Amino acid sequence: MHAERVAGETPLIDLDRASPEPPGGESIVRSRSALLAIVLVAVLLALGGSVPARPGLTPVLALDEPVTAAELSAGSLFLGTPTEVRRYALPTGVRQWSRRFDLTVEDLWIDSGSGVLLVLSDGGEQRLTALEAATGRPLWSEVSADTVVVTVSRGGVLTQEGMNGEGALRMLDARTGRTLWTRDVDPGGFLGPDELFHGGGSPWIVAVGATGSMVLFSYADGHEIAKGKLRLGSAPPADRSLPSDSASVSVVGDRLYLSRRVPGRASLTAYSMRPLTPLWQSVGGPVGSVSDCGPVLCVADTRWVSGVDPAGGQVRWQQPSWGIAYRYDRDRLFAYDNQEDAEAALIDAGTGRELRPLGHSRQLGRLILRTDGVRTWVSVPDEATGDLRTAGSMADVAAFRCQIGGDYLLCPTLRGVTGVWRVR
Repeated sequence: MHAERVAGETPLIDLDRASPEPPGGESIVRSRSALLAIVLVAVLLALGGSVPARPGLTPVLALDEPVTAAELSAGSLFLGTPTEVRRYALPTGVRQWSRRFDLTVEDLWIDSGSGVLLVLSDGGEQRLTALEAATGRPLWSEVSADTVVVTVSRGGVLTQEGMNGEGALRMLDARTGRTLWTRDVDPGGFLGPDELFHGGGSPWIVAVGATGSMVLFSYADGHEIAKGKLRLGSAPPADRSLPSDSASVSVVGDRLYLSRRVPGRASLTAYSMRPLTPLWQSVGGPVGSVSDCGPVLCVADTRWVSGVDPAGGQVRWQQPSWGIAYRYDRDRLFAYDNQEDAEAALIDAGTGRELRPLGHSRQLGRLILRTDGVRTWVSVPDEATGDLRTAGSMADVAAFRCQIGGDYLLCPTLRGVTGVWRVR
């Protein structure tokens, strides 16, 4: 195209204060040996050896044990191991609670608005469990075979279920698990926009079936806002082994873009969605995935990325050096090339001109992580100059698995340690 239990115990790292004693009830107390505490402190000091090039990158927590999932939110780290889920306060590193699971913890989602942490566990039986983020108290749990969690946000858990060519979206109340609405969707079709999968920021959901049926419906209550039919080509074979033709759907804001490539003809068509009405069509130009790049639409195909005028589809620039680009700020894009060992650069959104080569880098929100040998350098926007400022560096991290949340950066290391840094 991607049970909680409270623990009143000695924290792994305590920089500011003694560990609070959470309310008991169903809590599990798991005292750590002094030796383990010493080892963890030593690990933190080792990570602290990743000395910042200038003030701005500070290690605050390190865990030398298997980690299956992690989420950073609201000044906390929510962390899953194969057998339990925990919450740590940041930057102190104090463990606030922990809850043991009988099934292996595989994934976590946090909705800070409703104060709910969703846990996916599996061990022959896939299960979803909602915990109260503040205390680790269980709220509800259900078996979830053939279920994919799309997003957890704004008090809801959106899931997609499907098998044997039939599928449905289901919205659950995050705190009670009660079903709020369901909608039938084609499990082999398009579901968007992209914001839906990254924090659920879209007020609507777009579903396009494999034969071109389009439905726009509300994220909040599932009611139908608009529907229509896209011309994707002939119907796909019954086994869906091949697409009907080369067609892809993208959604940017309140516009839907259909890219089609058929023998002898390529076209990009823009539609309004309320109602579904064609606005313009560009024939013979770039086709592929379409994304918001500020003053232009970025269209990425298998060759290079192009900047297209969102008002009419005219090509403003093409960059054969880069295979795909994403918006970095108002005027700049973060672009990757098409090489296996990809390199990156900041380019001008209006012209496609390269502004700054970045080597082997990855964009992570406002951060840029550039790996050079065993070190990964962390850069942030400098408000005073408009350029990038190096906050510091880390050694032996798996940069492609890092994540951010607020002022914190989490990265697993190649040594098996999971570290959290504060970025300023």
